[in-house]
Formats: sequence, structure tokens, C-alpha cells
Amino acid sequence: MTKTVVIGYGNTLRRDDGAGVTAAERLALEFPETDVVTAAGLSPEMAESVAGCDRAIFVDASVRTKNVCVTRLAPAGTIQKGDGHSLSPEAVLGICSSLYGNPPGEALLVEIPAFDCGFGESMSAATLRLVDCSVQLIRELLTGETTPEILLYLAPSPADD
Repeated sequence: MTKTVVIGYGNTLRRDDGAGVTAAERLALEFPETDVVTAAGLSPEMAESVAGCDRAIFVDASVRTKNVCVTRLAPAGTIQKGDGHSLSPEAVLGICSSLYGNPPGEALLVEIPAFDCGFGESMSAATLRLVDCSVQLIRELLTGETTPEILLYLAPSPADD
């Protein structure tokens, strides 16, 4: 069985920015055997959570895209502070590789479009619909109904647009 870790992050007090946390919380309820971590941002300590797992899926809100996007990740060679979150997923993978020598076999970033990041705890209707879409994509990965290659085709990264 494939060991997957899902890390949903974002600021739940900034409306749509909490989309990654909301998606991860839904997945935790549906897949209690999957390791699910939620946080306001990524921290160096999360490297331990993904060390040795087969697949790490990072889930975050994004203002860079209008559609759910999936990007394959590689460990960062150098660690730099991110903008808006403490670390990037690549930095967490880089720390994992440096400290534990055993990064995940595969790492993906699922980005959920954020349309309103103002103050508040409720998400916009558009982002809520896309949270549902992202949960469905990740559900299919967790159940083996699809492959990352298909997801990368169906939900290309913003750079592929």
C-alpha cells in the first residue's frame, strides 16, 4: 500500500486562502488512514512528516491560476523564505532530503484558485466549488482510480497555461 501524506495549508482567517486547509480536513474525514496535516504555513518541522513516504501532496490556495492546477515538485537545492507562507513545498522537500536522506518518492502541489483573500472565515462560492474539484482529484489519487500523470494533464500547472 502506498503511504501518502497530505499537507493542506493557508490562512483560514483570509477567506479563500484557507482552501488548502478545508480540502485537507475533508480528506482527513474520508481517509482516516492517510496522514493529513493542516497548518497556516509550511515549516521546517514538516520535513519529518514527509520523510520516507511514497507520495506527498501539498494543497494550497493560489491567486496565480483560475483553475485547479497540479504541479510535480522536486526538492529545492537552497532554502529561501517564501512570500506569504513560511516555506515553499520545495523547501520542505529539500530539508527532508538534507536531514533524512529520504524524500517522498513523488511530490505534488495542488493549487486551488483564490478569488477573495480579504478578512473573514467564509470562502467565496467559486473557490468552494474548486475545493470540491481538488478533493475529487486527490480522492482519485488516494484510491488508485487515477495517476499523477493524468492529473498533470487534466489540471496543468500555471506555467503550462
